[in-house]
Amino acid sequence: MTDFQNLLRKADLEKYLRAAVFAFAGLALAMNIAACWKVYKAEPLRDAASRSLMAAGSSWFYASGLAEPLPVAALKLAMAAGADPDKAVRAQGVAVYVLVAAATLLALNGLGGLAAPMAVLFLAANPYMGYYAMQGSSNLFALLFLLLFWHYFDAEGGRRSALLAGLAGGLACLSRLDAAWALLVMAGLSWALRRREFRLKEAGLSLGLAALLALPYLAWQRAHYGGAFYAQELSLRRWANIDRYGYRPAEPVPQGPLGPAAFLLRDGPGGALAGAFSGLGRALAYELPRVLYHKFLMVFVFLGAYAAFVFRKERLLVFLAAALLPLLPLAAVKQVPATGGIELRYYLPALWALCALAGYGLQELISWFEKSVAGWALQKALRAGARAGKK
Repeated sequence: MTDFQNLLRKADLEKYLRAAVFAFAGLALAMNIAACWKVYKAEPLRDAASRSLMAAGSSWFYASGLAEPLPVAALKLAMAAGADPDKAVRAQGVAVYVLVAAATLLALNGLGGLAAPMAVLFLAANPYMGYYAMQGSSNLFALLFLLLFWHYFDAEGGRRSALLAGLAGGLACLSRLDAAWALLVMAGLSWALRRREFRLKEAGLSLGLAALLALPYLAWQRAHYGGAFYAQELSLRRWANIDRYGYRPAEPVPQGPLGPAAFLLRDGPGGALAGAFSGLGRALAYELPRVLYHKFLMVFVFLGAYAAFVFRKERLLVFLAAALLPLLPLAAVKQVPATGGIELRYYLPALWALCALAGYGLQELISWFEKSVAGWALQKALRAGARAGKK
């Protein structure tokens, strides 16, 4: 019995717990994918509804029509190999979901033994991740590369990390061009929080490479449609029309592209500020708890946010801010008539940040509990020794 107790004392219990969480995360991921494939394999595509048409009409990578090039090019390759377009979109979405889980392990590895596998477990058990994987959502593509950009940007590794961050940032923009806002927020907040340690040259190299990769797409749009941001500005026009007129307007609505500044100031500076605060309130009160799905995780999210402040892990909060701030002008728009607000796919990067904070918070809670139990046991042993000494 003594040998068995010694074995337990010497065993690395954290390693066993980490392995157990890994196993549960893998099982949850497999079950989520299997269930979503069974339930949603015949669900009509939304975000990717016209992707097969764009892929069929694409003559080269950047000629992707009214959609960003990367998801279109991935589907074109699958179609060239003889795959059914609908099934290929869904299979690629599932593959990106798995890659997001793998990238989470890479990105959160420095937070401790349990934070990364816990975050993967929470992502794996989230039905919205499975649903949007089955939809082949471009937001999921963008999340993968935003995560990799966040991991390599301002990291130890010099020029190599800067180049990898730039590559990931460029691919994020080529998945969804509005991901550029998140890149800029990450860079700006990183500089604001770490001015002395901030590597300005490497940051410039990363952002420059990302812009260089996206530039041919903008040039193609300008040559083909007459505007470098034509597809994105058409989307902003649709957002503005939905916000003002709804889906059944009683009068003709404005047509044509709408620039970002015109969209933000469509109701004046006061309206822009009110809309941002309204969007923030709605996101915090409704969309973020909804997309997290398992509401009890909010307890661990708050613990993780507190621990991030205390232990100076602000980069987690930077990612959350970069995922959330660009959404504020849109968040109050009633895009979904039944519930109000916008589709939850726009919150997938914020969902990743919440799961990462929840994993970190749970890890720190377990660490605190272990230290408390160890301290209690030590005090009890000291008191017992003192009593024995008196006898």
